[in-house]
Amino acid sequence: MSQNSGLQINDFRHEIKVPLQRLQYVDFSEWLMQSGLVLQKTFADRRIHSVYLDTPFLDDYQDNVSGMSKRGKIRFRWYNDERSKIVLELKNKRGRLANKLVIPLDNPTEAYPFDRTVSNGLLGCHRRSRALTREHCLFPCLHVQYERAYYEIAPNIRMTLDTDIHYQKLFPIQTHSMRRSNVDVVAEFKYATEDAKRAAQLLSGMPGRVFRHSKYVVGVDTVCDL
Repeated sequence: MSQNSGLQINDFRHEIKVPLQRLQYVDFSEWLMQSGLVLQKTFADRRIHSVYLDTPFLDDYQDNVSGMSKRGKIRFRWYNDERSKIVLELKNKRGRLANKLVIPLDNPTEAYPFDRTVSNGLLGCHRRSRALTREHCLFPCLHVQYERAYYEIAPNIRMTLDTDIHYQKLFPIQTHSMRRSNVDVVAEFKYATEDAKRAAQLLSGMPGRVFRHSKYVVGVDTVCDL
């Protein structure tokens, strides 16, 4: 992880997602217990909030739906209720490889970035995010919140479990209610390219289907009535 002027960027890594319904998660949990993997808790559970930004034509959504190998997402993110510590994340995908640029932003009023006025104000906090405002006509489109648990299943191979996933529509008209996802749990495994062979061995026999699952895409499909 390198840092420069408050920015953080990680190298491209594998991100393998397994969306699970409730009964599938029972099978998945049994496999974890019987696999011999030793799960180490790496971080306290926390609630994640993401607000995805897109153009009025939902270009990033369309790129992800069409399955383009090179695609991206732009989102605000904060944890629990700590909106003063909001960040902007620029996520890039190359097939199943991903990296992420993180830009800390100032949000002293702890305003929710649910409308364009607040969004543009936050984007104006940093030179790199100001460039996004100039180059793209971005709107807050979708609010996603969920609970995340953090584990390491082997050295340098991490697993997260996302539950209680809810979506809220923000564009073109914000709704105040949230709708629960039809996916109960998303298991995700993250590891560097040099650990890919070892990860494949550890995850062999895992129940569930590895799937190109995007909370942004599922959320738009769930609440935005396209």
